Formats: sequence, structure tokens, C-alpha cells
Amino acid sequence: MNVYYNSTGTIQIDYMKRTGYFTMTGQHSHDGYELYYLFNGERDYFIRDRTYRVERGSFVFIEKEELHKTVDTGVPNHERVVFNFAASLLSGFPLQGRSGVVVLPPQVQYKGETLVRELIAEAKGDAAGRDLMLELLLRQLLLLVLRSQAEQPDPEVQPSLVHRTMSEVAAYVGAHYPEPLLLKDVAKRFFVSPYYLSRKFKQCTGFGFSEYVQLVRIREAQRLLRETDFKMIEIAERTGIGPVANFHKLFRKMNGDTPLQYRKRQQALIADEAQV
Repeated sequence: MNVYYNSTGTIQIDYMKRTGYFTMTGQHSHDGYELYYLFNGERDYFIRDRTYRVERGSFVFIEKEELHKTVDTGVPNHERVVFNFAASLLSGFPLQGRSGVVVLPPQVQYKGETLVRELIAEAKGDAAGRDLMLELLLRQLLLLVLRSQAEQPDPEVQPSLVHRTMSEVAAYVGAHYPEPLLLKDVAKRFFVSPYYLSRKFKQCTGFGFSEYVQLVRIREAQRLLRETDFKMIEIAERTGIGPVANFHKLFRKMNGDTPLQYRKRQQALIADEAQV
């Protein structure tokens, strides 16, 4: 694994060439944005409640705090790079990206991959002005990708019946997270067995069913902590997590800090962005 940062930590570049089969483990979301590029191979990319097939030469743009995961498709070996960056890098942009797969038009595909390789090469070096060059190259790449995204229709989700069903299950969780969501009850609603739902949901999304329910609830808790002044007990109730003690324990387990620490950190980030 090759991971590189700029000096302020607002840009992270993670380049990886994997052999064999691989599915991401654990929950995955970020305070900042993410841009993924697949040099070679084939991946399924689960974003919020949909699964997309990602092929060579495709980009994936991920918004802040968006649940996402890459999943093995049964095709071994892939090469990819992931750019994580702070919201300040999008300051002054004429376009706003949305989470999803982006395929550049043929006439700019070469330019897009060239910029990706230039970013990796610059990150590996220590030339004068490295941080500035990384920012300039990344902003240029983002503008190219977001222009293409604005001009293309929404990409198709995985067309198989099982993927569509699991997307419907994920959407149901997203709409009903404040309620009790037991595997057996949701399976009954979708006319499948609990075993089938558990196995296929994991296969299609990369998340265990209970894990996904918890992540959706925590993601909503993050939003409420950022955007409201609700007390912790109210947030715990609104998200379906239950007793506030459980809320603190689960939140810290999944975020590494307490809800109060998260709220203060987000308030500081918002204040910093307002000054840019």
C-alpha cells in the first residue's frame, strides 16, 4: 500500500494494486470527500442503498459522510487509487458533485488518467511546491470529472434481481431506521428467509444487515450533531438507537470519538471553511 499526504492533511492519496479477491471490511464514511479511480479490474461499488458496477477507467465520486463500500465481483486482481480531500478543495467550484459512478467521454478519458498518474507521481516526490501542485492537479481533475458527471445521465445500478431486491432493503432501512429493524421482520416483509436476506445483503453490499442498520442510524446521528443543537438523548431517540448510554457506546465504537467530540470537531471544520 502507498499512502501519501500533503503537509496540511487536506489531501490523502491511497494507491493500491491488489492480486486475488478483495472486499472492504468494516464501515466506511468520511468527514471529507472521496474520488476513486479504477485503473484495471472490476468492482461492485455500494453507495448508500445502491450497487454500481465499476469497470476500468471509471471514477467514483463520494460525498461527505456517505456510506460506501467496494465489493468483489468474482473477477480477481484490480488496481485503483483513492483521493480523500477536505471540502476546502471544492471552494469556488462552479459545479457540485453527487455520489455515484462517472465515466469520462472518450475524448477526455486519456486526460483524466494522465492527471491521476501525475498526482501519484507528485505525491511520491518532494519537489519544491509539492503541496501547491497536488492541489492544482486535484482541482483540475475534479473539475474534469464533475463536468462529465453533470453532462451524463445517472449510471445504471446493478441490473440483477437480487441486487435490486437488496437495494430495496437498504432503501427501506434508510427510510425506517428510527423503528425497530429486526432481520426476521424485514425478511418477512420482502418475502425471503432471514438466512437468505443475511447472506445476499452481505454479498451485494459488503455490509452485514445489522451492521448496515447501525451505520445508517449513526450517519443520521452525525447529521443531527452537525446541523442541530439537539441534546444527546433526543438524537438517540430520533435515530432509533435507544438509551443514551448505548448511543454513546455505539457512536464511539464507529467513529473513534464521543458524540460531543464529533460535534465540536464539525463545528470547528465549518468555522474553518467559512474563512476560506
